[in-house]
Amino acid sequence: MTTHWKLLCFGLAVIACGTAQAKDAGRVWQGSLGPNEVVVEIKSPARGSADLEGRYFYHRHRLDIQLHGKASADGRIALQEGRGDGDDAPRSEWKMQMPAQDRWDGEWIGPKGKRLPIHLRGLASSTPVTARDPGLEALRGDIDNYELMRMADLTLQKKKLQQVDGYTLQWLHQPESKVDLFEVVSGYPQAQLQRINRTLHKSLWNEVAGYFDCMSSARDGLGDYQTTTTLRHISPRILSVSLESSWYCGGAHPDFGDSPLNIDPRDGRDLDLEDVLWLGSGKALHQVKDNYDDRAWPDYRSKLFAPWAVKQLKSLYPDEFKVGEDECNYDDPELWQFTSWYATSKGIHISAYFPRVARPCDNPDWAILPWKAVDAHPGAVRIH
Repeated sequence: MTTHWKLLCFGLAVIACGTAQAKDAGRVWQGSLGPNEVVVEIKSPARGSADLEGRYFYHRHRLDIQLHGKASADGRIALQEGRGDGDDAPRSEWKMQMPAQDRWDGEWIGPKGKRLPIHLRGLASSTPVTARDPGLEALRGDIDNYELMRMADLTLQKKKLQQVDGYTLQWLHQPESKVDLFEVVSGYPQAQLQRINRTLHKSLWNEVAGYFDCMSSARDGLGDYQTTTTLRHISPRILSVSLESSWYCGGAHPDFGDSPLNIDPRDGRDLDLEDVLWLGSGKALHQVKDNYDDRAWPDYRSKLFAPWAVKQLKSLYPDEFKVGEDECNYDDPELWQFTSWYATSKGIHISAYFPRVARPCDNPDWAILPWKAVDAHPGAVRIH
């Protein structure tokens, strides 16, 4: 290997790797571009490749700008801003030197020739990032450093207090993203409150991150991301919340969906459907916890759960299953196989998912499996 290529390999490692303990997929840098503070993330390149991809944001607006380019054998690094999608419009460029330990310097060159210095320093996983909101600070290690840096100086505003069945909820509002969620301030033992609120805060900040990710992807500032939070059920054994979002992040069509949060108050864990309703034999399968390459969980949902769910719902709600010219056909098990869920006082609500042309049929309110049906096939966690 020549000296130049040794230098290149070393430089790519410094750019993209960070510390061995870093959770991030690449390397995070912070510093200045001209008079502005920026945070930069460079992805780890494919083995043997000199191609580099990444993104950065200005602190003043927090929206991603894509970076792509190459490192040359003599140690020079050239990056262009933008998506790299074939658009021939003039782009800003970064002309960077090879990093020297945790320092990375270079120059930004605008489409009209304006030049600004770039000075960055590497951010290791152990580097303190102090968040203004204690709830976000508590999630260090659950949120990668790039997102943590994006949101570190954001705040939450306290809104109304709500009393529900002996529980007190403090509603919180994040102004930039307009995301609302609550924390529970009374009704559970103190140790449970801490675990519950950690999970709630993580979900809130994930929604905030989703807002910035969506708005970063939209072209010409035309993105839109809105979340509506609805408390579905609260009891000593379950706290269920719907996080219904609608978004347009570029592309042909806007979209929407619900991502319910189902917390076991006893340990603060976000439960899977298979934790509380299990039709199989042996230990329950999980989408996230098991190997994604394993077909066992998708096969369980499509071959066992979905046909069973259709049979149950059809017997309970026959009128809703009648198919007319302008009606939704809920009789197809494929619509139910990857359902999300939340708890209600009457049982577990599950969601149907339709192709785009029939999306208004999604998530019917009536699709509740009563507790009697759930109790006949209990999972490892009892929630009522």
